[in-house]
Amino acid sequence: MTLTMHDVMTDPMFARTDPTIEAGEAGMDRTVRWAYTNERYDIASFLSGGELVIIEGSALLGHIGDDEIIRYVDTLVDADVAGLAIELVEGVRTVPKAMIARADERGLPVIGMHRRMPFVDLCQSINTSIVKDQLLVQVRTDTLATTMRTRLATARSAQDVAKILNEIFGESVAIFDSDGLVIAHCGPSIRPADADHPAERTLVLDVRKNGGPLASIEITQRNRLADGRIADRVDEVIKQVLPAFVQTQPRNAMLAHVLQGPTNGYRAGEQEINDAATMLQAIGLSDVKHLIPFAIGMDSVSSSIDAVSRCLSGDEEEDASDEDTIADVLEGNMLFGLYAAADGGDDKGPGSGAEFGSGLDTGTNPGSASDANPGPAQGGGTSKAGNRGDAVMRLKRRLADVAVLPGTWCIYGRAVPSVGTLLDECGLLQFAAHDAAGLPGTGTVTNLLTAAPQRLLGIGHTRDAAGALQSLMLGDALPNQESLIRTLEACFDAGGNISKACELLGIHRQTLYNRLAKITELTGINKEDSVAWPLLLCAAKLKVAELQAEEFQAVEPADGGQQPARSA
Repeated sequence: MTLTMHDVMTDPMFARTDPTIEAGEAGMDRTVRWAYTNERYDIASFLSGGELVIIEGSALLGHIGDDEIIRYVDTLVDADVAGLAIELVEGVRTVPKAMIARADERGLPVIGMHRRMPFVDLCQSINTSIVKDQLLVQVRTDTLATTMRTRLATARSAQDVAKILNEIFGESVAIFDSDGLVIAHCGPSIRPADADHPAERTLVLDVRKNGGPLASIEITQRNRLADGRIADRVDEVIKQVLPAFVQTQPRNAMLAHVLQGPTNGYRAGEQEINDAATMLQAIGLSDVKHLIPFAIGMDSVSSSIDAVSRCLSGDEEEDASDEDTIADVLEGNMLFGLYAAADGGDDKGPGSGAEFGSGLDTGTNPGSASDANPGPAQGGGTSKAGNRGDAVMRLKRRLADVAVLPGTWCIYGRAVPSVGTLLDECGLLQFAAHDAAGLPGTGTVTNLLTAAPQRLLGIGHTRDAAGALQSLMLGDALPNQESLIRTLEACFDAGGNISKACELLGIHRQTLYNRLAKITELTGINKEDSVAWPLLLCAAKLKVAELQAEEFQAVEPADGGQQPARSA
């Protein structure tokens, strides 16, 4: 059990203040981690989240304007406080209307205290309850872990593990292997969502071995809810037992390794690229034209996995290519995978000299980008880009069928022609699925690149963030084509105005369109892509800045330090 704002209202000491809920009633289920008092207007900078802030209100008197009150509420919400309690005895006798409106809007509980009580007594009473509850939870968790270890020591199969967990928790238990197949089940079937009822609440554990996915265990939460500490302890015990009864296929282990992306989460190194290329070859995915990473989240694996698999198979899709395949692996309640699009005719793709067969490029031999290569008059892309776009559309249609299922959401990436870009995208995919501030909403199909800005902001050093953006958006071939990079820079500087971009470069419109077609050919991105195109322009701008820095370093002081002219 955890202490919520509702529980605080019934705390014996706090109840003596005659508390009333003045605003933000929708947030009264928030967990209170600690009770704290401080009258500073900038109190948010001293908070770490989960606090109940108790104030007399003198800080508000000095900033009583509506704008300041709204800003105060926003800083508390952004600091993730549990709630705000204000003494309404003298000084501030009513909660400001601006505070009520803003707190209701953002779901911040605001409690009015109509009788005076020493704040130290209030904090002591609430915090004592919190500590006592934590100790009881710890004792219960330790006892549970001991019971699990003792009972599971007698298990001789995955079915025994499911049966023992069912007996300990009194809940239904299902165990899936990394292929998403049920290998053990005990208890009544987990009820799926329907028109009249939501899916049952469940706890899904991602059991891993040597860093890779081993099994997913789903436990219903009919009788009691398991908090994070209990879930962690269950996971700790289970992973010591289950590997004896569940075998991970080498193919799944290698696929999961590739789908994890770079070690640092955002940019693959040369050795990582080589290792991933070897794994893709072993898996049988090195001869495809393009690979598209994707992820599917499920509220309940038991309720959704079969239907998700049917949707992904694309059996009912009229334009499905017989050569398109999907390789996926189940990790907890998420299915990560690669959609392998093998279409493209005789098109070798960029960097064919360093490819495995006719498939993914390791990124060591960029292709040519001569302006003489004709492209569509309006930069609509080549057959290569078209094939790439067609593959993405086919995957999106399948994911749209998945997202209709209750309690599911999907993320899709780009069709990438090189291993390095694939790893960078997989790193972003992991971030979007696990670490982004907000997971995609149920029923949505989300473009992976929408998570790129937030991911870049989380990279500690600006230079690393700039490099990550360039690697993700420019790929392997484009950075070696300076004329194309400078063309993108001109489009950035021109704000999308074609005539101005031509003027900056000193070229004709047809030449610009030809270059844009080659850029689309190399990256799969065209200027109509409202998500990817701005990121591509920004990446090119940063790349040009690097080139200019290198040019300046090579210039002798005698030249007066003038910036080299932009090359067309």
